[in-house]
This record gives sequence, structure tokens and C-alpha cells, in this order.
Amino acid sequence: VVGIGASAGGLEAIGELIRYVPTEGVAYIVVQHLAPDHESHLTELLARSSRMQVVTAADGVTLEPNHVYVIPPNADIAVMHGVVRIMTPGGQRPHLPVDYLFRSLAEDQGHSAIGVVLSGAGTDGTLGLKAIRAAGGFTFCQEPSTAKYDGMPRSARRSGAADYCLPLKEIAEELARIATQGRVRPTARPASEPGFDEEQLGKLFVLIRSEFGNDLAQYKLATIDRRIARRMMFQKVERLADYVRYVQGNRDELRALYEEILISVTRFFREPETFAALKTTAFPQLLEQRTPNQPIRVWVPACATGEEAYSIAICLFEFCEDNLPEARIQIFGTDIDDESIQQARRGVYPVNIALDVSPERLERFFVKKDDEFQIARKIRDLLVFSRQNVLTDAQFSQLDLVSCRNLLIYLQPSVQKKVLRKFHHALNPTGHLLLGSSETVGDAPELFSPLDRKHKIYVKRPGSPQTALEVGFRSRERVEPARTRPPLSWQALADRKVLELYGPPGVVVTEKLDILQFRGHTGPFLDPAAGAATLNVLKVARFELRMGLTRALHQARSERVRVTTDLTYQDDGKPGVVKIDVVPLQDPGTETRCFLVLFQPMPPPKEVALVSAEAGKTDDVLLPLAQRNQELERELTMTKQYLQAMFEEKESAHEELHSSNEELQSMNEELETSTEELQSTNQELATVNEELYTRMTELSQANDDLHNVLAGVDNAVVIVGMDLRIRRYTSAAEKLLNLVAGDVGRSVSFLDRFLGIGAIESKVSSVIRDLSTLEEELLASNRRWYALKISPYKTLDHAIRGAVVELVDIDVRRRALEMTRDAAGYAARFLSAIGHPLLIVDRKLRVVWANDAFLSTLQLSADETVGSPLASLAANALADPGLHKRLEGVFASASPLRNYEIALRTADGNSSAARVGASPIPTSGEMPLALLSIEPIIAPITQAAPREAP
Repeated sequence: VVGIGASAGGLEAIGELIRYVPTEGVAYIVVQHLAPDHESHLTELLARSSRMQVVTAADGVTLEPNHVYVIPPNADIAVMHGVVRIMTPGGQRPHLPVDYLFRSLAEDQGHSAIGVVLSGAGTDGTLGLKAIRAAGGFTFCQEPSTAKYDGMPRSARRSGAADYCLPLKEIAEELARIATQGRVRPTARPASEPGFDEEQLGKLFVLIRSEFGNDLAQYKLATIDRRIARRMMFQKVERLADYVRYVQGNRDELRALYEEILISVTRFFREPETFAALKTTAFPQLLEQRTPNQPIRVWVPACATGEEAYSIAICLFEFCEDNLPEARIQIFGTDIDDESIQQARRGVYPVNIALDVSPERLERFFVKKDDEFQIARKIRDLLVFSRQNVLTDAQFSQLDLVSCRNLLIYLQPSVQKKVLRKFHHALNPTGHLLLGSSETVGDAPELFSPLDRKHKIYVKRPGSPQTALEVGFRSRERVEPARTRPPLSWQALADRKVLELYGPPGVVVTEKLDILQFRGHTGPFLDPAAGAATLNVLKVARFELRMGLTRALHQARSERVRVTTDLTYQDDGKPGVVKIDVVPLQDPGTETRCFLVLFQPMPPPKEVALVSAEAGKTDDVLLPLAQRNQELERELTMTKQYLQAMFEEKESAHEELHSSNEELQSMNEELETSTEELQSTNQELATVNEELYTRMTELSQANDDLHNVLAGVDNAVVIVGMDLRIRRYTSAAEKLLNLVAGDVGRSVSFLDRFLGIGAIESKVSSVIRDLSTLEEELLASNRRWYALKISPYKTLDHAIRGAVVELVDIDVRRRALEMTRDAAGYAARFLSAIGHPLLIVDRKLRVVWANDAFLSTLQLSADETVGSPLASLAANALADPGLHKRLEGVFASASPLRNYEIALRTADGNSSAARVGASPIPTSGEMPLALLSIEPIIAPITQAAPREAP
């Protein structure tokens, strides 16, 4: 589906384009700015030059190929699921029907949408082209030099939204090529298809990672494949292998591909209901949970050109203004693209944002500059933008809100979980997470709980997440084949069987006595106690065995020798003897130590067996007294030995604790010293920060002063950098030289077309090199004379940073000088014989020449007469309004003035009646002249008091 947008001068352009475009498999929608109250004949006019059926678009019509749909008057046109929808324009917002259509096509048709901007004034269509390009479609604009009005195509080209900038016929040829080759597929091409195998993709990913440091294997390959195929079609390359070779030798194309992959769709207040939900759900909790003087901290990763971050800033500013005006706000906007970050820092956007921002917000939070809006400083001061890769760089901390909308949908599932863990770690215990409408925390429900499912607002769950797994480089996510277990040898199988049949039961424990492995049937010797579950061997051993087992383990651990001991215990009420064997083990690779504890049941003594055989005679009192005493003495000796060993161990532990305590005290003193140093550093940083803030305030004031000074300068001034490119200019220069914001950064040679000297660049370069000042007069292309002055641009420390080009309009003075010379020559040749006063004046009634009779009659000098206004001479006697009106008639009708009487007062106070006549003088210049004659009528009427003799 091809959308075509135009405005002034667009009728001829649309007609010519429709005449050449392909007709098979393509539907066209034409949007032309139309008068809302007049019937349009655009459909009939286009039908004359088109080979397709041209109809006026109607609501509910399904788009069909080989048709041209024309927008009706006073309407906006949109597409929903391939069906045309006619919308009534909003009354408060500006009517931008081209942007409206293009955005709709981007959302509905995606990579199958194409946008074309033709002749027109303004910037309508620029944001729409960006949306189509971000969705994977192709964008065109008419070559501005071929457009009747170049405003719209020039804006599209300058913003970078247009893939192609071509004349109309070439646009039609490219459309035909795209229609013939087919559109980019919506899913990744299979690996078996030539040119899209994993090996070639891997090479391309290596090139991008080497150049830009970003691992594209972490992104979903369906999106990447579409972007690669789009660039291949743009470069007319069919095989990926050929394209890889092409980008290896063309860094500009590699950057274009990288920027293509990173392109994002963003705008102000996208999905407005989400921002309304933030105000009602998340923001109130942020204020409730904050402590005094604690700022509200927000992070917006993948912020692109800043629209999302500024939207949150405006909403949060409005909310705090109504609820907590003194609250401090800190918002961090990060992105991987440097150019996007630079634009976000400038905060300058086209007027088309009025489609998304309400008039009230535009008035409060934006400043209108020509055809652009800039974010107000009170909002810009809340944000800090920086370059950051959210996948590899460290995250921020102590955040109250993270807004990451429509980033996760481009990432692999494993990488999504890693990013979510980063967000979880960055947020405060009760922090909030905002995701896009198509995103969820489904793979990490343990991290966040939903607060508003509809608008994808989540709250952090308590608890520390596990460390995120790093995702390595790979060209495609694949399932690793399961590793097959190596076959067992017959010897190993036999050894295992022997251990099962004849080996004693036991356990393997760590140095901390935690059980690693159970071997055989250990139930008679291990009896876990009630309470919290544990695998400590001393806590799960039978009570009668714990003391002897503890002594054996302690001896084996301290002496690193094998320890064997015999212990008695009760097994179901019957006395038994077990041989406990503790064997130290050590892994030769890691040198990790553990212990093998074996329980080997022993036959009970005969006396015990005989007595036990007698029914009802199991009481210990039946044992021989000597044997009983011997057993008790042995147990007592073992107990003494155990207690002695424990005492020695405790003494050793006490000495170690004492030594550790001294070390901790020393470390505590070092930490106190470090704390003092950190406090000092913090104070220093606070001072530096305050100084920087003061300098920023002064710089802001100086910038405002400079802006006002430049705005009030009447002369055209252009500031040029060391690279001979335009850096800044005054309002007078903007009007005189037809400069626009996009001309900043252009070569100074751009001024040659107005100045007409053809060497302005070399002159500026000479001034910078020689530290000299150049002054000359020139006749510009508008046929007016200007004084050109080029001087070095010096900083306060006298460093040269460029040059200042100044133009002063001297046309009036130059032409007056020429006219004075002409008039003086004329007068000297033909008027010298006339004895009464004569004057030559220009159209502004300024004296160009006066004869000697006039100067002597009024007692004036030539210097104070020539160039002076007529009304200021002869004691203002020549300021007569009637005289001036009749002289203007002389210039207007070229008819002479006869016998107009005035009262003429001379410098000595005498007054007399005089008759004035005037007639036009034919001249070759553009400034007309007139000759005035002043003839006294009678003698002086009054006589002034005679002067005293000197």
C-alpha cells in the first residue's frame, strides 16, 4: 500500500507520478491538502492521467490492488486491517492529514507500507515517514529542486526520514522495482535458503560487533533478517554473501544497517491512557514511599530521541505540581545510539508533534521557534541523557520507576530475563516497572508482580534475584544436542556391584560436616531430629553416636589421618556395636577436602548375646560387674579425651578470635579514615557541583543575552567555525540570506549564491589564517550594495575559533553618492549661470546638491546642506507640509510644480516671501531626483535689529 502526500503545488506532481507508477499488485492512497469548504475535483483530474481506477475514498471500503483512493475534503484517512476509515479532523490540533495516513499505514501494513512525500509547504509527512521506515517499509520524497514548493520534501530529506530523494519519474521506477522483486518477508528466512545461512549472518554480526560493540545475536533474528533484507533491496543486492562483502568495504553502509536495526518507533505520549494510569496508580505510591529530601528517580532505557523520557517528565512534573511542589525529580534517559542522544539533549522537535501533544502542554512546556518546538528549560533540567547499552553496561540504582517500552520484544527470551533482573536490581524495594503493550514479565514472575495488567505497570517483588546469566555470542539461538553418557566398562560395573553387596554404609561430608552423598543403607546410624531440615552429619546422627563421631571427625580434620573407633548404641532396644571409620579425601584438581564416614556393624560381645537370649532379661544389671566397669572406664576415658580435645580447640579458636578482633579493630580504624576521606571527597564534589551549577546558570544567562543581542542586531551577521561551516546567524541574516535551521553546519560557500563573489570560503580562510580583517563593498544578487566585513572570531582568552561575516546595507549611501556625483556634474555643466537659489533633492527629500546662490542666501555651507533633509533647512521654513505633499506629487506623476509660495527665513533672522518651483530630473539610476528653484517675490517684510559693530 503506497501513501502519497502533497500540499501546495502537489496536483501536478501527483498527476505525473500516477502516470508512471506500477499498476499491478499495488494500492495507492492520495492525500492532498484541500480546502475544507469546497468541493474537490481531484479524483476526476487524476483519473485522466491514470491507467488505474481512481475513486474517492469512502469509509468501510476494503483496499484493493490497482486502485487509487483519493482523500475527500475536510477529512483524515486511516487504514485498519486493510479497510479505509474516514475520520473527522480534531478542532484543537493542527490538521496534518499526511502524517495521519502514514502513521496509520505503518501500524496496519508494517513492512508492506510505502510513503511518498511530494511538493508542499510545511513539514507534514515527516513524522509519518519515520513511522513507516521504523516499521520496515520504504520511504520516498520528491527531489526538492524539482518541486514547486520544497517545504515538505526538504523537511523529509533533512530529517533523514526518506530512503530515496528522487525526481518523480525515478520514484515511479523504484516503486516498480520494489513491486516486482516482492516485499520483505515478515519472518526470518530459513537457513537453507541461499544467502541467509548462519555462517554469513555470523560474519555480518562480527563486523557490526567489531565496529560498534553491540552483539546482535542477543536480538530476535526475525526482526534483524527483515532489516538486512530491506537494506539488500535498497542496495539492489540479492545474496547475503554479496552484501557481507559489500559492507566490508563500505563503512557507511554498515552504519546504515546498524542504525536500521536500532531504529525505534517513538513519539510523545504514545498510548495516552498509559500515562493517565501512571498518574493514578504509580505516581501516588512514589510520593507515599519517599522520605523527605529524597528525589524521585526514573530511568528510561532505550529512550531513542527522548520523546518518551520527556513525556514522563511532563506527567511527573504535573503530578508533583499538584501534590508535592517541592519534590525533586531526576530522570535518566539512555540509548545506544549517539545521534539519538544528541537530539534528545537538544530537545528540538518539528511542529508535527502537535498531533500528539495537547495545545495546553505545548503552551506550558514547549517554546516555538520557527517551524520547530523546543522543550522548555524547566523540563530539560529534570533530565540527563547519556549513551548506554542496557545489555552490557551497569544499571542505575535506587530508582523509583523504570520505563522500558517496546525494547524487550526485540530481544531473545534469555536476554529478556537478564534485562528484567537488571531492572529488579536497580529499583528500590517498592519500585515500579513500566513495559510496552506487547511485553510482559512472564519469564520472571518472581521479580515483579502486576499493579495494572492492562497498562503493563508492575511492582518489584521483595528478595534478591539470582545473578543473571551472561549470553554469549551466537548467530542463531539453537538447542544443543543432549550429551550421551560414556559407556561403563565391565570392571567399573563389577566394582560398583561389589560395593553394593559388601561395602559398609556411609556418607561423604564436607569440611563443614554437611552431607554430600549417602552410600548404602545408613538408616540404623542416622536419625534426623525434629525441626528445621539439615544435612549436618552431627545433627542427623543417632544420639549415642554423636560424641564419638564428633571426636573422630575432629581428629581426622585436624591431623588429616584416618581415624577408627568403636561405639555402642541401641538399635530397637537392643544393644549394638558399630565401627566408625573416618577417612580424609582430597580432590587433586581443586584441592577441595571432604571426609568419608563409614559405619560397619560389629557383633555384640558374647556376654551381651547370652544375656539377651534370655527372655525378659535384657537389663544391664545382669552383665558381669567387671565388664560393666571396664566399659564405663573406657567411655569415661574417651569422654576425657574428647573434652580435652574440645578444650584445646576452644583455646585455639579463642586465640584466633582474639587475633581476628585485633585485625577487625585495625580495619575499623582504616574504615573510619576512609569514611572521613570519602566525606571530604563528597564535600569537594558537592562544591564542584555547585560551581558547575553556577557556571551553567551564568552560561544560560549569557546564552539568553547573546540570543537577544543577535535578535536585535539589524545587520546580517553569520558566525563561521574553524571548519568553515556556519555555526550561528542573526535574525537579519536569516531573512536576508534565506537561512533555515538546517543550514547550520553547511559550508560558508553556501553564501556565494547571494553575495555573488564566488570566493567567500577562501576569503574567510584567509582571515582566519592571517588574523586580519577584510572589508569590501559588493553588489549582491538582489541588486543592492552591501559592505562586507570578515573578522576573526576570538574567545576571551584570545584563541581563534572561526570568523564573523557581517553585511551592512549601504545601498542608499552608495546610490546617493552616485547621484550626487551625477547631479553635481549636471549642475556644473548647465545650472551655473542661474542666479537665484537652486536645489536638487531625492525622493526622500534629502538635499543632493545646492548652488552658491542658495548657500549664500541662507548663509549655509555645502557640508551642512548636502545630505540633510529639506525640512531642516532655512530655520525649518522648508518643512511646509503642503510643499512636501506637492513635491511627492512631482515624483509620483513626473509633472512639474509651479509658483508655490512660502515664507523664507534666513539664518540672520530676516523673512521674505518666496516662490518655489520643482520639476523631475531624468536619471539613469533607480533613485529619482527633482530640481527646486526658490525665487524671492519682494523685498524683506521685516528687518531684524542691526548687529552691533565689532
